Amino acid sequence: MGKTNVYVDKTDQSSIEALLALFDAQGTDHEQEIKIALSLHERPFLLYVDHINRPNASPLQDAFTFNMETDELVVFNDEPSTLIDAILEMAMFVRGFNTVMGIDDDWKIQVAIGAWRHVRETLKTELLLPTSPQKLWGADLELETVQQYNMISFGAVVFMAGRPDVDWNFPTGTSSLVTNAFQRLSQIIEAIALNVSLDDQIVFNRRLSRALIMIEESIMPKDISPFDDLFGPEGFSDKFFGDSPED
Repeated sequence: MGKTNVYVDKTDQSSIEALLALFDAQGTDHEQEIKIALSLHERPFLLYVDHINRPNASPLQDAFTFNMETDELVVFNDEPSTLIDAILEMAMFVRGFNTVMGIDDDWKIQVAIGAWRHVRETLKTELLLPTSPQKLWGADLELETVQQYNMISFGAVVFMAGRPDVDWNFPTGTSSLVTNAFQRLSQIIEAIALNVSLDDQIVFNRRLSRALIMIEESIMPKDISPFDDLFGPEGFSDKFFGDSPED
Protein backbone atom coordinates (compact mmCIF):
# COMPACT_ATOMS: atom_id res chain seq x y z
CA MET A 1 0.00 0.00 0.00
CA GLY A 2 1.42 3.38 -1.01
CA LYS A 3 -0.16 6.80 -1.41
CA THR A 4 -3.81 7.60 -2.05
CA ASN A 5 -5.25 11.05 -2.60
CA VAL A 6 -8.82 12.30 -2.22
CA TYR A 7 -10.28 15.64 -3.21
CA VAL A 8 -12.49 16.41 -0.20
CA ASP A 9 -15.56 18.53 -0.94
CA LYS A 10 -18.36 18.39 1.63
CA THR A 11 -20.89 19.48 -1.04
CA ASP A 12 -19.99 16.55 -3.32
CA GLN A 13 -21.54 13.29 -2.13
CA SER A 14 -19.23 11.15 -4.26
CA SER A 15 -16.23 12.87 -2.68
CA ILE A 16 -17.53 12.14 0.81
CA GLU A 17 -18.27 8.52 -0.07
CA ALA A 18 -14.74 8.07 -1.42
CA LEU A 19 -13.31 9.51 1.80
CA LEU A 20 -15.46 7.30 4.01
CA ALA A 21 -14.55 4.22 1.98
CA LEU A 22 -10.84 5.01 2.20
CA PHE A 23 -11.07 5.03 5.99
CA ASP A 24 -13.56 2.14 6.15
CA ALA A 25 -16.01 4.37 8.03
CA GLN A 26 -19.22 3.81 6.09
CA GLY A 27 -22.03 2.55 8.28
CA THR A 28 -20.08 3.15 11.50
CA ASP A 29 -20.35 5.77 14.23
CA HIS A 30 -17.34 7.45 12.66
CA GLU A 31 -19.27 8.26 9.50
CA GLN A 32 -21.41 10.91 11.15
CA GLU A 33 -18.48 12.18 13.20
CA ILE A 34 -16.41 12.69 10.05
CA LYS A 35 -19.27 14.56 8.39
CA ILE A 36 -19.65 16.78 11.45
CA ALA A 37 -15.93 17.60 11.39
CA LEU A 38 -16.15 18.41 7.68
CA SER A 39 -18.90 20.94 8.42
CA LEU A 40 -16.16 23.33 9.57
CA HIS A 41 -14.66 23.51 6.09
CA GLU A 42 -15.82 26.28 3.80
CA ARG A 43 -13.91 25.09 0.74
CA PRO A 44 -12.55 21.79 -0.62
CA PHE A 45 -9.07 20.51 0.13
CA LEU A 46 -6.77 17.71 -1.01
CA LEU A 47 -5.99 14.86 1.36
CA TYR A 48 -3.20 12.31 0.95
CA VAL A 49 -3.04 9.03 2.82
CA ASP A 50 0.65 8.14 2.89
CA HIS A 51 1.56 4.67 4.16
CA ILE A 52 5.15 4.92 2.95
CA ASN A 53 6.76 7.94 4.55
CA ARG A 54 5.53 7.74 8.12
CA PRO A 55 8.77 7.75 10.13
CA ASN A 56 7.59 5.47 12.92
CA ALA A 57 4.47 3.54 13.86
CA SER A 58 4.75 4.72 17.47
CA PRO A 59 1.69 6.55 18.87
CA LEU A 60 4.12 9.28 19.94
CA GLN A 61 4.76 10.16 16.32
CA ASP A 62 2.48 12.59 14.48
CA ALA A 63 -0.23 10.76 12.56
CA PHE A 64 -0.72 13.60 10.07
CA THR A 65 0.88 16.80 8.86
CA PHE A 66 0.43 19.68 6.41
CA ASN A 67 2.27 20.25 3.17
CA MET A 68 3.13 23.91 3.57
CA GLU A 69 3.92 24.35 -0.13
CA THR A 70 0.67 22.91 -1.51
CA ASP A 71 -1.71 23.36 1.47
CA GLU A 72 -2.49 19.64 1.39
CA LEU A 73 -3.36 17.45 4.34
CA VAL A 74 -1.16 14.35 4.66
CA VAL A 75 -2.38 11.47 6.85
CA PHE A 76 -0.13 8.51 7.69
CA ASN A 77 -2.72 5.87 8.60
CA ASP A 78 -6.32 4.95 7.81
CA GLU A 79 -7.77 5.20 11.32
CA PRO A 80 -11.07 7.16 11.36
CA SER A 81 -10.12 8.84 14.64
CA THR A 82 -6.92 10.11 13.00
CA LEU A 83 -8.96 11.46 10.10
CA ILE A 84 -11.27 13.37 12.44
CA ASP A 85 -8.32 14.97 14.24
CA ALA A 86 -6.72 15.81 10.90
CA ILE A 87 -9.90 17.38 9.50
CA LEU A 88 -10.29 19.58 12.58
CA GLU A 89 -6.69 20.75 12.47
CA MET A 90 -6.93 21.32 8.72
CA ALA A 91 -9.80 23.70 9.47
CA MET A 92 -7.50 25.54 11.89
CA PHE A 93 -4.73 25.59 9.28
CA VAL A 94 -7.01 27.13 6.67
CA ARG A 95 -8.23 29.75 9.18
CA GLY A 96 -4.64 30.91 9.73
CA PHE A 97 -3.61 29.38 13.05
CA ASN A 98 0.17 29.69 13.22
CA THR A 99 2.12 26.43 12.92
CA VAL A 100 5.60 28.07 13.05
CA MET A 101 6.61 25.20 10.76
CA GLY A 102 9.69 25.89 8.69
CA ILE A 103 11.74 27.58 11.41
CA ASP A 104 14.98 26.08 12.71
CA ASP A 105 13.96 25.76 16.38
CA ASP A 106 12.07 22.48 16.64
CA TRP A 107 11.01 23.20 20.23
CA LYS A 108 8.94 26.17 19.03
CA ILE A 109 7.13 23.92 16.56
CA GLN A 110 6.42 21.46 19.37
CA VAL A 111 4.92 24.23 21.52
CA ALA A 112 2.60 25.15 18.65
CA ILE A 113 1.65 21.51 18.03
CA GLY A 114 0.82 21.05 21.70
CA ALA A 115 -1.36 24.15 21.78
CA TRP A 116 -3.12 23.04 18.57
CA ARG A 117 -4.03 19.77 20.27
CA HIS A 118 -5.83 21.65 23.04
CA VAL A 119 -7.77 23.77 20.54
CA ARG A 120 -8.70 20.60 18.63
CA GLU A 121 -10.20 19.11 21.77
CA THR A 122 -12.17 22.31 22.34
CA LEU A 123 -13.58 22.02 18.81
CA LYS A 124 -14.61 18.43 19.52
CA THR A 125 -16.46 19.55 22.63
CA GLU A 126 -18.24 22.31 20.69
CA LEU A 127 -19.24 19.85 17.96
CA LEU A 128 -20.29 17.19 20.49
CA LEU A 129 -17.67 14.81 19.16
CA PRO A 130 -15.88 12.30 21.41
CA THR A 131 -12.79 13.86 22.93
CA SER A 132 -9.43 12.13 23.20
CA PRO A 133 -8.97 10.26 26.48
CA GLN A 134 -6.54 11.75 28.98
CA LYS A 135 -3.47 9.60 29.61
CA LEU A 136 -4.21 7.22 26.77
CA TRP A 137 -0.59 6.08 26.65
CA GLY A 138 2.21 5.55 29.15
CA ALA A 139 5.88 6.14 28.45
CA ASP A 140 9.02 5.59 30.53
CA LEU A 141 11.84 8.11 30.25
CA GLU A 142 15.53 7.34 30.08
CA LEU A 143 17.39 8.74 33.09
CA GLU A 144 20.18 9.93 30.81
CA THR A 145 17.72 12.26 29.09
CA VAL A 146 16.35 13.92 32.23
CA GLN A 147 19.14 13.64 34.78
CA GLN A 148 20.40 17.14 33.97
CA TYR A 149 18.63 20.21 32.69
CA ASN A 150 20.18 21.08 29.33
CA MET A 151 19.04 21.56 25.74
CA ILE A 152 18.52 17.83 25.30
CA SER A 153 16.20 17.51 28.29
CA PHE A 154 14.55 20.84 27.41
CA GLY A 155 13.66 19.57 23.95
CA ALA A 156 12.26 16.41 25.50
CA VAL A 157 10.07 18.19 28.05
CA VAL A 158 8.69 20.60 25.44
CA PHE A 159 7.53 17.62 23.40
CA MET A 160 6.16 15.92 26.52
CA ALA A 161 4.30 19.02 27.67
CA GLY A 162 2.44 19.07 24.38
CA ARG A 163 1.17 15.52 24.85
CA PRO A 164 -1.47 15.55 27.62
CA ASP A 165 -2.63 12.14 26.38
CA VAL A 166 0.61 10.51 27.60
CA ASP A 167 1.43 9.59 31.20
CA TRP A 168 5.15 10.33 31.42
CA ASN A 169 7.05 8.30 34.01
CA PHE A 170 10.03 10.25 35.32
CA PRO A 171 12.72 7.89 36.66
CA THR A 172 14.37 8.22 40.06
CA GLY A 173 17.23 10.67 39.69
CA THR A 174 15.39 13.11 37.40
CA SER A 175 16.58 16.68 37.91
CA SER A 176 14.07 18.87 39.75
CA LEU A 177 14.79 21.55 37.14
CA VAL A 178 13.50 19.17 34.46
CA THR A 179 10.25 18.38 36.28
CA ASN A 180 9.68 22.05 37.08
CA ALA A 181 10.19 22.97 33.42
CA PHE A 182 7.76 20.24 32.37
CA GLN A 183 5.07 21.54 34.71
CA ARG A 184 5.53 25.15 33.61
CA LEU A 185 5.55 24.28 29.92
CA SER A 186 2.42 22.16 30.27
CA GLN A 187 0.60 25.09 31.87
CA ILE A 188 1.83 27.57 29.24
CA ILE A 189 0.82 25.35 26.31
CA GLU A 190 -2.62 24.81 27.78
CA ALA A 191 -2.99 28.55 28.48
CA ILE A 192 -2.23 29.45 24.84
CA ALA A 193 -5.35 27.52 23.81
CA LEU A 194 -7.59 28.58 26.70
CA ASN A 195 -11.10 29.43 25.43
CA VAL A 196 -9.82 29.52 21.83
CA SER A 197 -12.27 28.41 19.16
CA LEU A 198 -12.04 28.21 15.37
CA ASP A 199 -12.44 31.94 14.76
CA ASP A 200 -9.94 32.99 17.41
CA GLN A 201 -6.78 32.53 15.35
CA ILE A 202 -5.62 36.08 16.02
CA VAL A 203 -5.82 35.54 19.77
CA PHE A 204 -4.08 32.18 19.44
CA ASN A 205 -1.27 33.52 17.28
CA ARG A 206 -0.65 36.46 19.61
CA ARG A 207 -0.52 34.20 22.66
CA LEU A 208 1.75 31.72 20.89
CA SER A 209 4.19 34.47 19.90
CA ARG A 210 4.33 35.83 23.43
CA ALA A 211 4.66 32.36 24.94
CA LEU A 212 7.63 31.48 22.72
CA ILE A 213 9.42 34.63 23.82
CA MET A 214 8.67 33.95 27.49
CA ILE A 215 9.83 30.33 27.23
CA GLU A 216 13.04 31.36 25.50
CA GLU A 217 13.79 34.01 28.11
CA SER A 218 12.76 32.28 31.32
CA ILE A 219 12.63 28.50 30.83
CA MET A 220 15.02 27.47 28.06
CA PRO A 221 18.41 26.58 29.61
CA LYS A 222 21.17 29.06 29.00
CA ASP A 223 24.88 28.36 28.94
CA ILE A 224 25.62 25.45 31.25
CA SER A 225 27.04 26.53 34.58
CA PRO A 226 28.87 24.28 37.07
CA PHE A 227 26.38 25.50 39.65
CA ASP A 228 23.71 23.47 37.82
CA ASP A 229 25.13 20.47 39.67
CA LEU A 230 23.78 21.98 42.89
CA PHE A 231 20.34 20.71 41.84
CA GLY A 232 19.66 17.04 42.20
CA PRO A 233 16.33 15.22 41.89
CA GLU A 234 15.27 16.44 45.34
CA GLY A 235 16.52 20.00 44.95
CA PHE A 236 19.92 21.08 46.31
CA SER A 237 22.75 18.55 46.10
CA ASP A 238 26.27 18.45 47.49
CA LYS A 239 27.60 16.98 44.24
CA PHE A 240 29.10 20.32 43.18
CA PHE A 241 31.43 20.42 46.20
CA GLY A 242 32.66 16.86 45.75
CA ASP A 243 31.82 15.83 49.30
CA SER A 244 28.96 14.28 51.20
CA PRO A 245 27.37 14.52 54.65
CA GLU A 246 29.56 11.59 55.69
CA ASP A 247 32.81 13.51 54.98
